[in-house]
Amino acid sequence: MSETATPNAGPPPQVSDDTGRLDGASKGKIFGILAIIVLFSEVVPLQYAMISAAVPKIAPSFPDQGENISWMIVILGLTGGAVSPLIGKLSDLYGKKRMLLACSVAFLAGTLLCATTDNWTLFLAGRALQAVAFGMTAIVYGLIRDLMPRKFIPVAIGVSATGLGLSAALAPVLGGVLTDHYSWRSLFWFLAIFMLVAIPLLVIFVPETKLRVHQKLDWFGAIVLGLGLAMILLYISQGENWGWSEPTAWGYAVGGLIVIGLWVVWEKRQDQPLIDMKLLTAPKVAAVIAIAFVANMIIGMQNYLTSYMAQTPEADELKGQITAGTLAQTEAGARAAGTPDGMIAGLLDNMRQGISFNDDLNYALGFSMLAMALHLAIWQSIGSMISGPVAGAWGQRRGLRQPMIAGMSLLSAGMLMYVFLHNNWQVMLICGVVYGLGFGMYYSAAPNLMIEAVPQEQQGIASSMLVVAQSFGASVGVALLSPIFTRNAFEVSVPNPATGQITTNEIPQVYTTDGYVQGFWLALVAGLIGLAIAIVMKHGRNKATGGLGHDGAVPDGDPGAAAKEPANA
Repeated sequence: MSETATPNAGPPPQVSDDTGRLDGASKGKIFGILAIIVLFSEVVPLQYAMISAAVPKIAPSFPDQGENISWMIVILGLTGGAVSPLIGKLSDLYGKKRMLLACSVAFLAGTLLCATTDNWTLFLAGRALQAVAFGMTAIVYGLIRDLMPRKFIPVAIGVSATGLGLSAALAPVLGGVLTDHYSWRSLFWFLAIFMLVAIPLLVIFVPETKLRVHQKLDWFGAIVLGLGLAMILLYISQGENWGWSEPTAWGYAVGGLIVIGLWVVWEKRQDQPLIDMKLLTAPKVAAVIAIAFVANMIIGMQNYLTSYMAQTPEADELKGQITAGTLAQTEAGARAAGTPDGMIAGLLDNMRQGISFNDDLNYALGFSMLAMALHLAIWQSIGSMISGPVAGAWGQRRGLRQPMIAGMSLLSAGMLMYVFLHNNWQVMLICGVVYGLGFGMYYSAAPNLMIEAVPQEQQGIASSMLVVAQSFGASVGVALLSPIFTRNAFEVSVPNPATGQITTNEIPQVYTTDGYVQGFWLALVAGLIGLAIAIVMKHGRNKATGGLGHDGAVPDGDPGAAAKEPANA
């Protein structure tokens, strides 16, 4: 086995080569175990697809919180980003199945707390416990690397990355049905039942990896890193509400960067650091993390933009409602002032003719959550479910750089298509399928590239840093949309027949077509940056081996494969 290069003078951690790989097991057993593992990779997207869309349904249950209701989403990213590196490292030290089980129990406890409590503080505590699911994603990648036979790893990672269709296809439909027929609490009860089914399957059928890294855990480094990441994520997620330029807001970002800087200094002084800084900054690892950041900017923006577009009421309906409400308010005021009925009729007719809007809202689909799932989300998800495993198999034959280039190209093409094709759900569906194919390609290639880039004893922590980069990217992408929407609010202009003055009012949560077009242009720029990195990246040009280059194994018929790719490619 190759040793991890380290800038420190201390001895490298001791690692056992025997991981408990399922070589010689039947395909039925291998695929059954893989299916169980993949269930846990579904947890994060499953709860995002169901819970995030239900925020308007949950808000009335906590009427005193007002705008603070957004903290039920914010705390998920904050806690998940902060604890993922620690969870990843613990999985390297104490066993990936053990940590996956611990995270699953914590997630279940948080889910049950959210389902049953009426107290806002306890509800947030439950959401924080659910955030450990972010770390579960990183553990899944490592567990597949340790257990799956080498020839199955790239495709298995592709399957785990795009899931079994539960989160992408089933969740929007199920979430719509549950919220339409039951309360929002039914969403949490579903997640609890999901975990109650998945946990026993994990305990009974999935073996524990035998891989252990024998070193002391750098608790101080883990806490400092988590604190720095949480401060930066807090600024990104709350900057629009607090004011980006306010010292009380950007102070979190500056403080977070300072803390991260201190963490780097600390790590370089440790004999056995939380993560080898030389490894983290190696070109092959840094390139994957950079692509992950910009790719998830696209993913965060696409989800946000298309969800709003699909659920904005159709133009005629919305404008009719606004006009009717404006006229009703004017009529009530006129009657209160004692205006004769004949004059009121003329007044309202003049106002009706003079009311105007600053956009035709040709993007608005007027879908419910369920209709959005049936018309758009399912078909987008089918594309990603197909392309994920295909990308893994492609990487085995031609190298992972090619599917990454294809994925970023498709993501970019999807954003460009959205710029021009958004007038009806049929063309939105076509854009979504192209995007979905790119989504699957990216999410298969990225963790596979990380497996090829790092030694097995660093898999948990390295995958967790990939998860952090993805979380940061999605948060930054959505945050960048806020000023765009602020500049492109949908407005109604109402004339005053008596004075001739025109009053203009913004319609909350409704935005002009230009706002969405600008958002997709921004996403396209992010896609082109990621595509450029993928094109110049030297990493991933050889056939994917499932980590052979670091783990010291030799593939059948290719005794030189483990040494083909240079360490700093």
